[in-house]
Amino acid sequence: MQRRRGFTLIELLIVIVVGSVLAVVSVQFISRSVQGSQDTAERQQLSASAQLLNERVSRALRQSIPGSVRVTSDGRCIEYLPLLAATRYTQLDVAQPIASLQAVPVSATDSVTGYWVVYPWANLASLYTLSNSGVVSSQPVTLAAGSTEVTVALAAVHTFPAHSPTQRAFISGSPEAICQQGSFVYQYRDYGFVTNINNLPAALPATEAAGRSVIGYPLSLNSVQFRVEPPTLQRNGLVSMSWRMGTNTGLSLPFAQEVQIRNVP
Repeated sequence: MQRRRGFTLIELLIVIVVGSVLAVVSVQFISRSVQGSQDTAERQQLSASAQLLNERVSRALRQSIPGSVRVTSDGRCIEYLPLLAATRYTQLDVAQPIASLQAVPVSATDSVTGYWVVYPWANLASLYTLSNSGVVSSQPVTLAAGSTEVTVALAAVHTFPAHSPTQRAFISGSPEAICQQGSFVYQYRDYGFVTNINNLPAALPATEAAGRSVIGYPLSLNSVQFRVEPPTLQRNGLVSMSWRMGTNTGLSLPFAQEVQIRNVP
């Protein structure tokens, strides 16, 4: 009778050990591949979010009134006066109270209403101080539509300190700001004029309905830094900004950008 030979216990143990090793290696290989794909996707998402944030901030700062960009002492908030339109005046008396002036319309069909700014370099400190004397009118002014020069009636008598070398005038909206709070970067509107920049955070709206909107997420806490090199009559202004995008998984990417603000007197 022929004897049948089976596996010994040692052979079975060797097979189990080898199979276990192969299983662990396979699982590790698959998990690392999946994790690598997830990390790549997260980096791409963070990069896209950073690019969008950069574009929003850069565009806002480039379309601001010359000389109006300022930063809080901690570098977390930046404020500016948004430019609505630019034109040239043909008649304007300076250094004395006036109730009207002559200017060239910006459109034949549309009027523009905003704060009238004349030669901000004459007194940059008065850009955020609404009074009856300074480079910014104390109340909004309407520039009517037309094809020839028009009379601009001021809502209140105002004294502009100096002429623009090119007779240029800007029409500005109410101040806007960009700040980081937590892992979000917000853009703020409709909060009015704040004379002292370091009092700005307390004056900012706290809800979307009040004038707050999200323009960046997710960021590492307290990672946003703004720095401003003010413009002069000889050179343009420069805003340097840096921030770090981060996720709950611990992944973070640093970003930096410089925005040149043209000097247009």
